Amino acid sequence: MSEIKTYRINDKEIWQGALNKINGEIQERPIRFIIRPLGEEDAPAMGKLSENIYQNLRRGEECFIHKHSKQYFYKVFQNPQLYYNGVFVGDELVGMSYLKICRTEGELEEELPNASYDFFASSRNAGNSLVGSLGADSVLPAYRGNALNSIMINYRLNQAEQLGCTDCTSIVDRKNRWNMSPYFNNRFNLFATAIDPSDGGQISLLHKPIGQETVLSCFKPKISLPYERLDIIDGLLAKGFIGVAFDKERGEVLFAHSDYYQVKENVLANIWLQKTLLAAKRRI
Repeated sequence: MSEIKTYRINDKEIWQGALNKINGEIQERPIRFIIRPLGEEDAPAMGKLSENIYQNLRRGEECFIHKHSKQYFYKVFQNPQLYYNGVFVGDELVGMSYLKICRTEGELEEELPNASYDFFASSRNAGNSLVGSLGADSVLPAYRGNALNSIMINYRLNQAEQLGCTDCTSIVDRKNRWNMSPYFNNRFNLFATAIDPSDGGQISLLHKPIGQETVLSCFKPKISLPYERLDIIDGLLAKGFIGVAFDKERGEVLFAHSDYYQVKENVLANIWLQKTLLAAKRRI
């Protein structure tokens, strides 16, 4: 990953680094890039990038890459909870992604569909959870191979922490093996799988708590499974395992044992049971 320098202009954090490859070829001289927040004035460039990405889809990307016009991107800036960020080489926008701030379970459901884990339970973060959802990761084909997706994820994690988020989440489509590594490299966990209601596709649900780790048990074995075998993965998740790493060459997710999600759910079940018993006593 490129060495990153950070600075601020008009209260906006700017990251600067260098690209070593263009069209897969090593460059004699690294090429400078910056990452910065996008604004309404960037909507035409965002529409152009979206169209270029869509015209160069890799096989399997059709289900999760969508083409949007500049009119669409003008509208996204009307949402104060949505933060788009872009990667620039000179004046050219070569990559972008977003961070959406979710304050309720209903808002998060739109970003993390069919997740059974309650991120807003009163037992988490003293009832003050704020979840940042990461999405729309895209890089022009000519600039892939420079870890820009991983850098953009890191940028948004930093942005989410500055905005007071306690957690960050994202989804990766079963066919999207290209975005597995960047999220696992930034210490996200695969904690559940689900069906995406937008297209019926199978998705992996990813999560990273800000400022803490999902404690792993050292005495449990680690198991590798093909990333697309969600039927088998579901069984492993039910036994208290979570995905913690991705082998890009083998196309396998490494699973390790963790009680982070199971413990939280058990706590919620106990709270529900206590409330039910208390209500029953009051009715007697």
